[in-house]
Amino acid sequence: MAKDIVTVCLPAMPFEGWEEALKAAMAPFDMNRTDPPGEGQPNWEWDWYHVYGGDGDTGLPVRPGHESDPHIIHNPVFSNGQPRAPRTMHCDGGTRRLLDFETARSVKAAEAGRRWDAMSRFAAPYAPARPFGHFRRKFQENPEGYPWARARADYLEQPLLQALMQAPPDSSILQERGGAADCIGTDRDEYVRREASRVIPTNMLLTLEGVWIDGTLDPVHNPGLPRGEEYFLFADEYLMSLDGDAFVIRVRFHS
Repeated sequence: MAKDIVTVCLPAMPFEGWEEALKAAMAPFDMNRTDPPGEGQPNWEWDWYHVYGGDGDTGLPVRPGHESDPHIIHNPVFSNGQPRAPRTMHCDGGTRRLLDFETARSVKAAEAGRRWDAMSRFAAPYAPARPFGHFRRKFQENPEGYPWARARADYLEQPLLQALMQAPPDSSILQERGGAADCIGTDRDEYVRREASRVIPTNMLLTLEGVWIDGTLDPVHNPGLPRGEEYFLFADEYLMSLDGDAFVIRVRFHS
């Protein structure tokens, strides 16, 4: 059993109707239902949920000047009924036009660009390295002939990775070490786009069409739907393309 946050999209409607619309959108995924889902029907995903975007960066960013807009959604209590402090910069939901996806993404994109540039300068003296995904795929294709321990060792033994791990404390790359290795094997635009795509989406997305997408699932259990990096790119583009009157709401759920 676990908790996570799903980003729910609802069509344009009078503001006072969003709670009933949310109930209707979430209902097909209720684990408390007594009727088993039929073929092609949604899987059960939650046994309780609560409108909650978090009290940190997981909340939805509010467009400047709209912090007091009555169409911003902020649940005043936690799931246990205890009061939450009012917030201004982030919220639990609202119409797309009141949410500042653009600024939040641009900040992340700028950070990613600086990180890629720093890694590019650091990597210049070394032979090109392969990303970890290359070695993971080799393991997945032949786990007996190419075990996980070897995949990890081959990745880490590359000269660039060795240099990165051994960078002295005063090296400028030290400030980027947390994500520097992720730059390996990418071009700048690809890396920046990938990093920016993780700012707004959560691990799960419930689309206007009523499709619940779990980006954490293996493709075997999530056939035909995006997952992993592909999921975040899809979810980011989907949320950015929503009409200004569509609702975007963060919902914390238990499953």
